[in-house]
Amino acid sequence: MRAIKTTTISILALGLLAGSTVGVAAQDTLIVEVAETGSRYVPDSSLADDDGNPTRGATFVTEGYIYESGTLTCTDGACDGVVYDEAGMPSPEFPDAVLGTWTCYGIFTEDATVTTGSFVATTQHFDLGDGAGEDIIVTTGQEFIDLGLTISRVVVGGTGAYQSAHGVQAQTFIGVNNADLMIDGIPYFGMTWTTDLPVE
Repeated sequence: MRAIKTTTISILALGLLAGSTVGVAAQDTLIVEVAETGSRYVPDSSLADDDGNPTRGATFVTEGYIYESGTLTCTDGACDGVVYDEAGMPSPEFPDAVLGTWTCYGIFTEDATVTTGSFVATTQHFDLGDGAGEDIIVTTGQEFIDLGLTISRVVVGGTGAYQSAHGVQAQTFIGVNNADLMIDGIPYFGMTWTTDLPVE
C-alpha cells in the first residue's frame, strides 16, 4: 500500500486579495501519520525545571515512524504506533504500513509544561526514501500543544521524487503513544500527528 494522495487547491495571496482566479493551481498532497518514538527524544538537560521538564530556550532532537494515512488509532488522545521490547528497544507497531522515518529538531519557545498554544519551533525531515538523502520533504514552523488543532507550517523543499515540494503543511496533533510507559524511571511517551504535505 502507498500513502493516500489527494488534490488540494493552492491560491496565491495576490489572486485572493484581488478577488480573481489568477494564481489558482492544483497541487498533489501526500497525507501521512507520524508516531514519535519517545525513547529517541533527547532534550537539552541544562535548561530544565526542578521536575526535569524543558524550559524556554532548551533545544531537542527526536525521531519517529511515518505511516500510511489511516493506520493509527487514537482513543481519547491515547494512540498506537510504537512498541518496545523488554530492553526498551523501539519498533514500529505496524511495519507493513511504514513509509519512512521522521526526524525533528527544534527549540522550546515556552516551558514544556504549557497546556495550550505554541510551545516549540521546529524543522521536520520526512525521509520517504532509502535513508541516503533521497526523497525527503523538509518543513519548518511553530507547533502547538492543543489536541485536535490543525496548524500551518512552511514546506521548505525536498529531494528526489519530492524536489518540487513547496507550499503549506497542515499538521494536526491527535494524541500520545505509550503515555504511561516508564522504563528505568524514564517516560517513553511520544507525540502523534496526521499531516498533509504538498509534494509538487
